[in-house]
Amino acid sequence: MFNLIKFVIFSRIPKRSILFYLGFAIIFGYIGYISYYEAPHYVNVEFKYLSVFYLTMMIAVSPFNTRFGLATKSDSDFLALLPFDDDKIIASLIIGSFVVNVIFLSIFMYWFIEALGIAGVIIIPAFALISSSLPAVLYNLDNKRKILIDIVVIIWFISAIFNFPLSPLSMFYGYLEGYIISYTLAFALFFTALKKFNFSSYSNFTISSEKGEVKEEISFKSSNPFILTLIRNLRILEIGGRVNWMGVSTFVSRRVELWKVMLGSSIFAVVLYFVLSSTENLGFTFFYVLFGGWFVMIMISSAAFITEPIWLDLNVMTPEEFARYYLTSKALSIAIILSPFAVLSLVLGYIGEALGFVVFIPLSSIFIMSLYARYYQQRYNMPMNVSPIRLLVSLLTSIPLIPLIILSFLPAYLILCLPIMLSFIIFYLTISLPFIFSKSYWESTIEKIVTSVT
Repeated sequence: MFNLIKFVIFSRIPKRSILFYLGFAIIFGYIGYISYYEAPHYVNVEFKYLSVFYLTMMIAVSPFNTRFGLATKSDSDFLALLPFDDDKIIASLIIGSFVVNVIFLSIFMYWFIEALGIAGVIIIPAFALISSSLPAVLYNLDNKRKILIDIVVIIWFISAIFNFPLSPLSMFYGYLEGYIISYTLAFALFFTALKKFNFSSYSNFTISSEKGEVKEEISFKSSNPFILTLIRNLRILEIGGRVNWMGVSTFVSRRVELWKVMLGSSIFAVVLYFVLSSTENLGFTFFYVLFGGWFVMIMISSAAFITEPIWLDLNVMTPEEFARYYLTSKALSIAIILSPFAVLSLVLGYIGEALGFVVFIPLSSIFIMSLYARYYQQRYNMPMNVSPIRLLVSLLTSIPLIPLIILSFLPAYLILCLPIMLSFIIFYLTISLPFIFSKSYWESTIEKIVTSVT
């Protein structure tokens, strides 16, 4: 069983990445501990927001994340051949995933310590166990039911912001009940998973869920390559893909019809309107709305190029043309998805944030997709090792976020100042347009993609 747990851990995180993460966590955790007692109160408040947001998203995504959650199909095929009882395999999967999630969450130890002091370390095992056990409890439900449960979970977790003491995250707002509830939930899910999860049925469910019929054909009435690419990317959206944090990567991609995503974003924007319209210090809170738009963009950008049949595209256009049409159509789809939030921003009087949703974030996606295409191509079933170039790329992908943070906290009269707004526009055009028009970059990048073994 110990060897099974090792298999689960090292199939998700390479050994040298584990050492890097733990060293990273210790250094920044110590810095957070020192600065916690000296930082202004509003800094602690912001880290409470960030921690609540991140932990909620981590738990909400876990039922859909087959690599960090439980087992991929290749894992299932391998484990099914081993002479072990289901009970041992199930326990190994959950415990191994728990260890992986503890390591992964330790990266954010600085956030938790800045929010809670040294008690921030205590919450890591609880939420690591929740995110490891929840996929095993919900594995046999279809996506619609998982989404409904997710909505309840998100509301329950986020309710901590409104000082609800029975939220698993209420410890961030001074309620000791949060620690008790989070650990109670973690152990309840763990023991439920051990009792409910069936590895044999999970393997069959994983295999059958990957097969499906074409539900609807797309009719292409134009022969223009750009129009064809645009129609496809405005009909079907790929979400997920390369989920990467400084060297560790999982490949999960889901195709969703764009109108369904638009419907969801529109409903969410309406709900946000009623929440934000009754919120004091709206400018401070609106940063998280803009950051949520950035997070959606990252999810879409992470899926770019992974499932695209590039060898077919290159029959009708050059690598440069393909990249230009593909990136442009993806950026337009992101702008469309985020447009309800742009309307929300305008209604609430935030013109700069509206531009952020429909101009700056889509332009950022071109920059990020271009870097991902070149430096994150590898085999789907292999963990990604830490390397200097990938660390550099991880840092570079955060550059477009910095102006958005500045934009969120600028006073309205400065945002409306023409020179400042022009500087933002010029910055985002500067980081995106070179990728649109670079012939040599895409010739070498596309060659790398089509010749790699996936």
